[in-house]
Amino acid sequence: MGHLFQVGDWVTFLDEVGEGKVITVRGEDVEVLAGEFTRLFQAHELIHRDEEAVRKMAQAPVKQKDLDVRPNAEMPGASSQPAKLGPLEIDLHLHELPPLHREATAHEKLLHQLDHARRAIAEARRRGDRRIVLIHGNGSGRLRHELEQMLRKDAGLRYFDASYQLFGQGALEVEILHRSK
Repeated sequence: MGHLFQVGDWVTFLDEVGEGKVITVRGEDVEVLAGEFTRLFQAHELIHRDEEAVRKMAQAPVKQKDLDVRPNAEMPGASSQPAKLGPLEIDLHLHELPPLHREATAHEKLLHQLDHARRAIAEARRRGDRRIVLIHGNGSGRLRHELEQMLRKDAGLRYFDASYQLFGQGALEVEILHRSK
C-alpha cells in the first residue's frame, strides 16, 4: 500500500503518544519534526492527520461539562473563582468533540480522543488548575487503557478513578503535580 505523505503534512504516531510535521520523505522513511526534535519513522508507523479536523480541534473550546445539572453547583459565570466549581471535566465521547471526517477509522477516532485529552491537560496546566476529570465512558476499555498509558508517561501527573457517585466507572481524575515546560 503506497503512503502519500508530503512535506508539511501533520501526522500522528501509531504506536506512541505524539504528533508532528513531516519535513522529509524518502520512500518509506518519513522524517517528522515533533516539538524541537526530528524523528525518523517508517510510513506505516504514522497516520496522516486531516488538516481541516486539526484546525477545528485547535479552535474548539475545551468545555466544562454538566455544571448546571449538579446539585448545589454554581452557575457558570456566577463567580470569578472557577476553582470553587471543582475540577474541569472533559467529556471524551466522540459526539462531544469536534467532528472528524466521515471515513475516520476506529484508530483515528481513538487518536482524536487522546489528542483532545492531551490538549485539555495542557490547557489546565496553563491555567494553573490542579485537577481535571477525563470522562471516557464505559465500553470496551480501550480509551481508558490508552489514557492510562498516556498519563503514566508524564511524571507531573497522577491519576485515579473519579467519583463513582458522579461518573460511575467512566472517568479518571487527573491530579496535576507540577507544570511542565
